Amino acid sequence: MMDRGGEWMETATGRPSRAARGFTLIEVMIVIGILTFGLLALSAMQIHAMQGSDRGRHATNAAAIAENEMELLQQDPWASIGVTGGWINDPAENNNTQVDGGGSNLERSYSVSHQIADLQPTFTRAIDVRVSWTEKSGEVRSITLSSVRYNREGT
Repeated sequence: MMDRGGEWMETATGRPSRAARGFTLIEVMIVIGILTFGLLALSAMQIHAMQGSDRGRHATNAAAIAENEMELLQQDPWASIGVTGGWINDPAENNNTQVDGGGSNLERSYSVSHQIADLQPTFTRAIDVRVSWTEKSGEVRSITLSSVRYNREGT
């Protein structure tokens, strides 16, 4: 407690008042423990966010590859995109992504496959493109893009 001159007053026992003494060692240790727990939780959350960011980037890359492959199949002449009877693996050309900044470090490799089925023979065909990849954790993930192709050529 302060007097009118701004000096700390002593209690009746002659010791400084509680406010003048500061914190005890136990109080400081408790605060350090709480702060440490909070910082550890924050770092764990940051690691989890980085892993989620990687997964999202890989899904975006796979979707772009699937879209590119679908556009190629949509542009091909009707006669050249025959019914496949199941999934066909496409060549792995240009389906690798590099670590940011380029260089020779491969970040992820994607496997591309497609299947084509007749919906109405000579009129429409269903086209499915699947892109698969393996995460660092060993989890195999995939994205499938589907479309219907109309026979524009009339052949």
